[in-house]
Amino acid sequence: MKRCFLSLMLAAAALLPVAGTAADAPEKRRDQLLDNLPNWLNAEPFGPEYAAALKRGDRAEALRLVAGYYRRKPENPYLAGLAQKGYDAERARRAVRGEVTVVNVPYAFPDGRIDFRFDATAARPPQNHEWLWQLNRMWFWNDMAADYYRKKDEACARAFNRQVRDWILQVPAPAADDNGDRPGSAWRSIEAGIRLGKPWPLAFEVFRNSPEVPDETLLLMVASMHQQAQHLMRHGSATRPNRFMGNWIAMEMSGVYAFASFFPEFREAAAMRREAMNIITDALRRQLLPDGWQNELSPDYHAVVFNNNTTVWHIARQYGRLGELPQDFLPLLEKAAEAYLAMAAPGLTQPRTNDCYTLRTKSVLLPASQLFPHRQDFRWAATGRAEGTPPAGGTASRYLPWGGFAVMRSDWGPEAAYLCFDVGPLGRAHEHQDKLNINLYKGSEELIFDDGGGQYDRSPHYFHARSGAGHNTLLVDGLAQFRREPKTAEAPVEAGWISNERFDYAAADYRDGFGPEEAKFAVHRREVLFAKPDFFCVADTVNSRDGRAHDYELLFQLDTLKLKPVDELPGAVISDFGRNYDILIVPLYPEGVEVSRVSGQKEPRLAGWYAGRNDRNLHPATTLSMTAKRRKEFRFATLLFPLKSGGTKPQVTRLEDGRCRVVFNGRSVTFDPGQLRNGISAR
Repeated sequence: MKRCFLSLMLAAAALLPVAGTAADAPEKRRDQLLDNLPNWLNAEPFGPEYAAALKRGDRAEALRLVAGYYRRKPENPYLAGLAQKGYDAERARRAVRGEVTVVNVPYAFPDGRIDFRFDATAARPPQNHEWLWQLNRMWFWNDMAADYYRKKDEACARAFNRQVRDWILQVPAPAADDNGDRPGSAWRSIEAGIRLGKPWPLAFEVFRNSPEVPDETLLLMVASMHQQAQHLMRHGSATRPNRFMGNWIAMEMSGVYAFASFFPEFREAAAMRREAMNIITDALRRQLLPDGWQNELSPDYHAVVFNNNTTVWHIARQYGRLGELPQDFLPLLEKAAEAYLAMAAPGLTQPRTNDCYTLRTKSVLLPASQLFPHRQDFRWAATGRAEGTPPAGGTASRYLPWGGFAVMRSDWGPEAAYLCFDVGPLGRAHEHQDKLNINLYKGSEELIFDDGGGQYDRSPHYFHARSGAGHNTLLVDGLAQFRREPKTAEAPVEAGWISNERFDYAAADYRDGFGPEEAKFAVHRREVLFAKPDFFCVADTVNSRDGRAHDYELLFQLDTLKLKPVDELPGAVISDFGRNYDILIVPLYPEGVEVSRVSGQKEPRLAGWYAGRNDRNLHPATTLSMTAKRRKEFRFATLLFPLKSGGTKPQVTRLEDGRCRVVFNGRSVTFDPGQLRNGISAR
């Protein structure tokens, strides 16, 4: 950080209110913000009358002129464009009435007055600290602003005026040495960054034209936004150990960049803008792996990083400052978009790896198609296949060796078969105990799921969903895999990847511990063969490391309560999702294997649950188990057939030489379950 900029920050810090003092009273806080505002502003933009008012000590007149300046300021094209985009009118109306839904938990505030210090989950366990934190992101202000932009309903403006004043006057900034990152605080750094990135400047842009929003509110808003930007420069992720390693820094610095660009009248604005741009770009360089994946290995946080950096680019373009961006800024974003496209499921959503909810691939590829108009594959994904061309390459499958994802797909069409095989590291944050996990789709339907980990509510279901027992992995003596490292790969992950027009193949080992003691008493090797375009074979070989016999339990997670046995295929079960596709699961070695299933189980351990995140609620599902007891070594081989509901089932025959023949969809395929790498022969 440049010395002159740091000096400005430290000097300004002395003007911030200190928690626990008399300045905490709302009236004192209001007066302090308004008194300090002229000290934070350059006088020149406001004209000679403003300078004269300051010289004669007429604060009221000076502030009146500042408010008039902001009311007359030309419309901001970037913010006006955001106001004109699609929005949720019902969510806007509910917010006006003081009704909000945060992390899937609804709450109606008494008398319609939102209390930004309130946690609706505190009295209804499990408590989720994210409820209060995310309430203070004010996403509903985006809807209120868009609604007012169209309708000019002054009831909406009155509600907004009440809400923003309540927040500014009732929620004090932390003390100068307090980063605010704790439960119950509205000043966690990512909330401040998110507020500054869109909800606050958008609401200011729209409601500054309302007669129901007085001058004082506008002045308090700009002063508070400046205060929040200062807080981020002092306490954001860039000031902490491992400061460039997580997604928070992208939200924080894009918010600072937005504020400093939209409000250049502040003395520190130019220095803030340049420093924020340098920090966010340096973080992007450090976080993106060579294959383009953001190092947390979650499509959710990958999108967070991509889109916050894209926000910086759009704002820089509006103000003619693209030349200030580093030369590698756009190439880094292009690489990140390529990785997102490589992971896309057939419904053009993303698989939920690590902490993640269901994201549409266009959440990244739509802005990417605007940044890179020459990329017809980006346009193809952004438009839902309506325009552009699908990604090029010898096959539609992809291997991302640094993120550690083997993505097997039959084609790029909307009804493709798809499997994502996780062979990589944990991820820098938001990690799950899910090495060797698979999730499988046919078309837009997920047939074997990874639920993304549930809400951040610290409940037993949250911990279960992040554990190996909540994934499609393997238990040893009832214990799930548990590893602490590596967070990221030091070299490309070797998975023996093969992809050609007939089959895909990948394999990896799990050699780390099981259970809280991290006991290393077995090695699990998983191989996956995709016999294109019809079915998958998953082979799991487990070997004892301590010379003792163990129970090995293979898990498959299905979001249905309906599974039926298949008489003609011993040990096999078929789902009944009530949709277009079902999954047929066929153990090739059913002898000595116990096949069972549970739904909504709580004791002796959780099993059979779908712990939905922000797009889904917690509900019972099914965990299908295949258990081999008291073995030193064992090899499971499981066939997975995505098939049309009610459609013809395959014929599966084990041949005398150990090979397997599958007759399905009008063709015959032969392969060796013990040598999957050799692929298939088909006719």
